[in-house]
Amino acid sequence: MRNHLLLFLAVGAFMLSVCTKPVNKNTTEKSTVAVSASEKSPETLTIEFSGTDPFTIKNARLKVSLYGMDEKLADAPASLITEQEYEQKSIPFTINLPIPKDAENKINPKPSGPAKYYITISWDSDGNGKADEKGDIFIDYDKQFPNVKLNNETQKIYLKVLK
Repeated sequence: MRNHLLLFLAVGAFMLSVCTKPVNKNTTEKSTVAVSASEKSPETLTIEFSGTDPFTIKNARLKVSLYGMDEKLADAPASLITEQEYEQKSIPFTINLPIPKDAENKINPKPSGPAKYYITISWDSDGNGKADEKGDIFIDYDKQFPNVKLNNETQKIYLKVLK
């Protein structure tokens, strides 16, 4: 029994020395990580909006917003990353939404794993002074949820007229 106790103490002391050993940071490895992280996050997000409804646009001004959230937290609210106003007189159309370099840092609570991003729009397309109501152009959630990835690929968002 005494031999087992001594063995246990020796293993514990070894583990403690390994866990508390200072980490040698390599500066070249750090700069490589920074370059690859910036490659993952483009400066703009290219979004193509399309739809099959007959669209009548009386007010061309719309607001596009990008939200982010922790993919693993279903009950946490999404955080606004950025929003931009545009003018569009016809559908389909493509926009370039500027993305801040610290997009993931704007998510609260901070993601413990991968971040999830999605787009919303607010558009008083029928010109009655009230956005996002019957008769306005809106995201077609029935066709596809507007999830996007922050990469260099064009993201497709489907639109419809609210009925």
